[in-house]
Amino acid sequence: MLSKSLFPGSYILCITGILSGLLSSSNAYSDIDEIYSLSVGVNLANYNSELAINSQDNSIDKAFGFEDDLGYDKKVNAGWISGWYRTGEHHRLRLTYTPISRSSSIQNDKDIVVDNTTIKAGAAVVSKSKSEILDFSYIYSIHKTAKLEAGISAGIYWLLNDTKIYAVGEIQAEGDDQSSFRSDYFTEEKILAPMPLVGISANYEISNSWRTHAALRYLSLQIDETDGSILSAEAGTEYYFNDNWGVGASLAYFDLDIEINRIISNSSLSWDHSGIQLYAVFKY
Repeated sequence: MLSKSLFPGSYILCITGILSGLLSSSNAYSDIDEIYSLSVGVNLANYNSELAINSQDNSIDKAFGFEDDLGYDKKVNAGWISGWYRTGEHHRLRLTYTPISRSSSIQNDKDIVVDNTTIKAGAAVVSKSKSEILDFSYIYSIHKTAKLEAGISAGIYWLLNDTKIYAVGEIQAEGDDQSSFRSDYFTEEKILAPMPLVGISANYEISNSWRTHAALRYLSLQIDETDGSILSAEAGTEYYFNDNWGVGASLAYFDLDIEINRIISNSSLSWDHSGIQLYAVFKY
């Protein structure tokens, strides 16, 4: 697996504390009984991400950082849309779609190893990385009252990442004794990784206008040629202007680490981000 940045324990402790408080709440107020909910928002986060392309000798130290090596901005604003539908008193289906598009253009100040090829310091490097994320889950409410709904979930986090790198400068291909000038270097890596995950969640109604929620999900496993782990934690609050419309804000942390082990090569993708989510919500 790729090396990790310092784990933001304060985020997880805060979210876990909120989740524990919600799960221990009781008393009745007004019903949490909406049939469906739709949210549209933006994630204001700090990213740390790495990628290794065609590492044929399992050498993870050939991974390069999007932010550290390719000059990507650590601050990323990503829009998303999410909705859930109540299929029964204790059953919900949830789907979230998040597209992320990032790019950079730099003159690198150090050698970068990509696809077993070394892009020498001083080269002009342009890169583009696009990700599409589908996060689907089934939620079963193990405890449901008029004021509190707590459940367990199981689902699939489906990631499609496409990274392209262009370079002009001194390039040394694998097996060559020395570098040569190239104006047409290009490489592309596509990673398609469905990652299952399980978790717990809780929603608590403070009043007719205020709600709080928290969720924690995690799983680490190996499926076919994919080996990875995923952690997602979120806690927030929502204010409703009437029975249907509201706005919300939450703290979120996410950590993903994937290795694709093919017959003749390995590729790895890792990213973690933490930040604030702001969104509008409609429920009915």
